[in-house]
Amino acid sequence: MDSSKLNDWMQVIGIFAVVASLIFVGLQMRQAQEISMSDAYQVRAAATVEWTSAFAANAAALSANRKATEGAVDAITPEESDALRYTMLGVFYLFDNAHYQYQSGFLSDDFWIMIEQNIRTYMDNPVAREIFLEKTERAVRPEFRDVLLRINAELESDLGE
Repeated sequence: MDSSKLNDWMQVIGIFAVVASLIFVGLQMRQAQEISMSDAYQVRAAATVEWTSAFAANAAALSANRKATEGAVDAITPEESDALRYTMLGVFYLFDNAHYQYQSGFLSDDFWIMIEQNIRTYMDNPVAREIFLEKTERAVRPEFRDVLLRINAELESDLGE
């Protein structure tokens, strides 16, 4: 075999090697993204479990939440109000983080729809809605503010019907 044919074959083999290595790198990147998404999900789940446990253990917050849900907002004591406020701030930040994760591509559209439904459920509670809307006036990401204001408008529209 002459040197030009040998050179041609070596170039073909080199091209296949480059293509194979690019495929391998692509597979590694995909695996790294899946691991990252799994880690993000685990962190969100742990934070949600921690928040839920803290809420369940907070008798004053539970009492205030029950009263607010039942329409007895005036019966909420100052201690209950404070407990519910801090509890709702915790869930507010969980929702804000979920929205950020969604915008960053770490949450599916279906999962975000479920989160929006949860936000809507919380905002059905007049005290939680007040706290969430109060937060929109201060330090909150504009994109998340837009979500809260849209959900609030939908809730007000539902009340008007």
